[in-house]
Amino acid sequence: MEKIRIMNSLDEAVIQFNELVNNLNKDEFEMNVNGRWSAGQDLVHLIKVLRIVNIGFTLPKPILRLMYGKNKNGKRSFEHLQQLYKNALEDGAKAPTIYIPKPVSYNEKAYLIQRYASLNQSFIDKLNKHTAFELDSYRLPHPILGKVSFGELACFTSFHTSHHVESLKLKLAQLKA
Repeated sequence: MEKIRIMNSLDEAVIQFNELVNNLNKDEFEMNVNGRWSAGQDLVHLIKVLRIVNIGFTLPKPILRLMYGKNKNGKRSFEHLQQLYKNALEDGAKAPTIYIPKPVSYNEKAYLIQRYASLNQSFIDKLNKHTAFELDSYRLPHPILGKVSFGELACFTSFHTSHHVESLKLKLAQLKA
C-alpha cells in the first residue's frame, strides 16, 4: 500500500473512531459489555498502541538495524496482514499487558479524543518523513505479527483502529438490545 493511501486510511480510521466515541453518553462510554472493554478503554488502548508506534518510528536507523535487522521478506499486502491478525485473534491472541487499559471515566472523554487525534497526526507526520525504501526496509517488533516493516506497522495501525470501530459498533448494538 502506498504511503499516501496509508496516511489517508489512518486519518479516516481515527476520525471515524473519534466521531463514534464523541457521540456516546456516559453509560455507553464507560460500560463493559459481555466482559469486553468499554468504549473508553478501547480509546485508551488505541492511544497506548499509537504512543508506542510513534516512539518506534523515532528510533535511530542504526539501532533499528542492530536490534531488528532489515526486512528481507518483501512487502506483505494490507489484506494479507489483516488476515494474519484476524487469524491470530481467532486463535486466542490477546493484547499484551502494557496495552490493556484500566477503567476510564466519562470525564476523560474529550481529552482522550483530542490526545488520540494528536498522536495520530504525529504518527502521520513521522510516516510522511520516511521514504518508501525506509518503510519497506526498517522493522519493529509486533506482539502478535512478529517483526514487521515500518510500512506493515502503519497498515496494521490503520486496520487495528478499524477493527476497534467495528468491535465498538457491535458492543453498542448489544448495549442497546
